[in-house]
Amino acid sequence: MRQKARAQIEQRLQAERERLMENVRQLDDAARDAVTEDGDLTTYPLHLADEGTDAMEREKELLLLSAEGRQLYEIDEALRRLFRDPDGFGTCERCGREIEKERLELVPWTRFCIECQNAVENELPPST
Repeated sequence: MRQKARAQIEQRLQAERERLMENVRQLDDAARDAVTEDGDLTTYPLHLADEGTDAMEREKELLLLSAEGRQLYEIDEALRRLFRDPDGFGTCERCGREIEKERLELVPWTRFCIECQNAVENELPPST
């Protein structure tokens, strides 16, 4: 992989990381605010509908935080791979072939070529 292409991928990974960090901060703040706010819809001290809605909102925020956290982990791992082995970055970890340029542009943190990604998702053995 050429130096210019590596620099572009690094820049894209860093930008995506910053975007995700901001999303995580916002979701975390929203989750904290939901716990401290008293958003009761009625004057009834403990209304079950309010409790259910609040619980659903908290669960949704935690699921989003979890998904964002997983993607953030993948991006951090991609940056580690890029710095540890810049010449090997962009090589499929499963079959050893070069990952398509278009795929790396769209998903720069990917570890697999499209065929191996499909196989991993469907739990198939690697093709050589």
